[in-house]
Amino acid sequence: MKKQFFCICAAAALAVCGASCGSRPVSNSGIKASVETVNNLSMNELKTNTTGKWETAREYLDGREIDKTEINCSRYELAADGSGFWWDADGNKQQVSWEVTSDGGVRLLYEEMGELTEYYDYMGCDLVMKKQTNEGTLDIYLAKVTKFTEKGAET
Repeated sequence: MKKQFFCICAAAALAVCGASCGSRPVSNSGIKASVETVNNLSMNELKTNTTGKWETAREYLDGREIDKTEINCSRYELAADGSGFWWDADGNKQQVSWEVTSDGGVRLLYEEMGELTEYYDYMGCDLVMKKQTNEGTLDIYLAKVTKFTEKGAET
């Protein structure tokens, strides 16, 4: 009888201890996190993945998502030979060229804009560019699409 009573008391004590774990609030002040992405695709796979239609999916300014109605939607069509087209927010079509860089990113050269160059990194399935502006750090995410979502970019 003593053995059963002892076992019941021990089980009750463990249940009380187990139930109280995590019940106290934990401060999250001072916690910082960072993410490092690694691209394990070959250059040929990256080139194949880059060809096709891309458009602005979302933008972040200093980590805060910009409302979709305020985004300047850019559209790109990149060909396998490194050539392509870019449509600005007004639907004007311009020539671009592109290449996969040695670090696995994508370099876009806007030929009709005085040789302006932009660099994008692969993050998941998106091409992402960080850009410093007067307002802060702008993160532009391009998503690959089968068809452009807005008029003015049909090919």
